[in-house]
Amino acid sequence: MSAATVYRATILNPQGPERMAVYADGALRVREGRIEAVGAFDALSPPRAGDTLVELDGVLVPGFYDVHIHWVQHRVRGRFAAELMPWLREYIWPEEARYGDAGFAAAAARTFFADTVRAGTVAGLCYSSPHPEAVRVAVAAAQGDWLIGDAVMPEYAPAELRAASIHTVDELDPLARELGPARYAITPRFALNCPAPLLAALGAYAQAHGHFVQTHLSESPQEIREVAAAFPEAEDYTDVYDRAGLLGPRSVLGHCIHLAPREWRVLAARGCRVAHCPSSNEALDSGRMPLERVREHGVHWALASDVGAGPSHAMLHVMQRFLAQHRAAGVPVTGVEALYRATLAGAECMGRAAQGGNFEPDKRADFVLLPRPGGTPDAEGWLADWTRGTQLELESRPLGTCLAGQWRAVG
Repeated sequence: MSAATVYRATILNPQGPERMAVYADGALRVREGRIEAVGAFDALSPPRAGDTLVELDGVLVPGFYDVHIHWVQHRVRGRFAAELMPWLREYIWPEEARYGDAGFAAAAARTFFADTVRAGTVAGLCYSSPHPEAVRVAVAAAQGDWLIGDAVMPEYAPAELRAASIHTVDELDPLARELGPARYAITPRFALNCPAPLLAALGAYAQAHGHFVQTHLSESPQEIREVAAAFPEAEDYTDVYDRAGLLGPRSVLGHCIHLAPREWRVLAARGCRVAHCPSSNEALDSGRMPLERVREHGVHWALASDVGAGPSHAMLHVMQRFLAQHRAAGVPVTGVEALYRATLAGAECMGRAAQGGNFEPDKRADFVLLPRPGGTPDAEGWLADWTRGTQLELESRPLGTCLAGQWRAVG
């Protein structure tokens, strides 16, 4: 058996929205990219012969999960401001059309994954453009554990993107089989981009082959009105997806801001997951996701950046905006929950909780070293400090990351 590496640092280990284990002088034993043990340094057996002790000046947290991000919008993140529908038509879809060029896409993918891992993101659910080759490029460049899908959008989009999109599940099948359910997500962009028969075919395919589904739901009032006009037979926006068989425990729905009580009940009954994107919702003035309704109905959710509407791919920035928005609305939230929603909750959304998301034995050793703040020497104080800075500061802080046991210092 190979030797282990023991990382000594303060350790924050999320357990749930209200629970976190804290080791002021902690140790994480890693062997062959897997966590072997975690706990107080003095309580763990001392390093064995041949093991390496690495003393780190900072605080270890699990690697971040981002369960709703558009890698093909990374170059223009935060650059444009408009309501959702004009923003898509005027700025985002012209940018995504460029990803039909494989060379351009490859260079952009390398930059995207270098930037996300530098900010401590080790996994996520990712939207690509409708070009199948851009998905292959992204999978090849990925650093970490990512589910990626080509946006299905044969309608209600510029001609170039409609032409690039799959139009039937027979066209989707080769790429889905090539990458498999562990890497490929079925990605109807949103209801307006797909006719009802195609949505139903995508739902049947996802269920038959065990794929995750990612899409958008009720991000803006204008979007909801247009969906209602396009699908008059549906009771509401959620019903469009429910009729198509797209809702289930492997469905991750972005935004969910303007849902009626009936829709929350449906999401809860189907076991759906919600990707909460506070920085994006703020940037496009889409509204605040009603966290109190999510809690009331017991719907599972995790934080996400939604780059490029979200101005930053740094999950620390997303945590900052999550805390600020809900506190301003009088909804109780804590730093402990913010860290859980940016780590273990994301792993749970992706069906990866047995592989990552926190520091438990046999999980991947994916973690981030954050600078030890001054001031209050406790977890809530540190979390408040890390999420207090500006977006630029959060993206430029020195971090260390570990992907499956391969430590690197960055920044």
